[in-house]
Amino acid sequence: MRRLASRVGLVAVLTLSGCASWFMKGEAPEVLVTNVTPLEASAFEQRLQVDLRIRNPNDFDLAVTGIDFRLDLNGNRLARGLGNKELVVPRLSDSVTSVETSTSTLQVVRQLLSFSGDQPLTYHVTGVLHTKEGRLPFDNSGVLLEQGALSGSPPPQ
Repeated sequence: MRRLASRVGLVAVLTLSGCASWFMKGEAPEVLVTNVTPLEASAFEQRLQVDLRIRNPNDFDLAVTGIDFRLDLNGNRLARGLGNKELVVPRLSDSVTSVETSTSTLQVVRQLLSFSGDQPLTYHVTGVLHTKEGRLPFDNSGVLLEQGALSGSPPPQ
């Protein structure tokens, strides 16, 4: 009986420690990609600066201590980013943070070859915001460039 009780207790502790965000008050923040800027490049690696807008819909300040995310463009993985900048997102407001990351130069070339100006440039960003209270997962999609934005032609009506 003691063995069963200790196993149940161990499972409960492991389950609850992995789900700290379940006990956090308020709504999850929204993370949007606002810009992707190429930095220096080599034959094998491309450095990128990814600007992210973090929206806090809660009535309390959100103290972010780090971020871990994956960025896909038009359904293809572009980069994984890690950042340890601390920032406070004020209540009912938003803040922008920039994360420098790297990706394979081959990934960037594939993205460029698959992109056509007569389609929108869409993104999907998933990841985790780290706070002093725990981890907050996020998952968001959006459009960086509307259809025809690079070609100069107006978008279809």
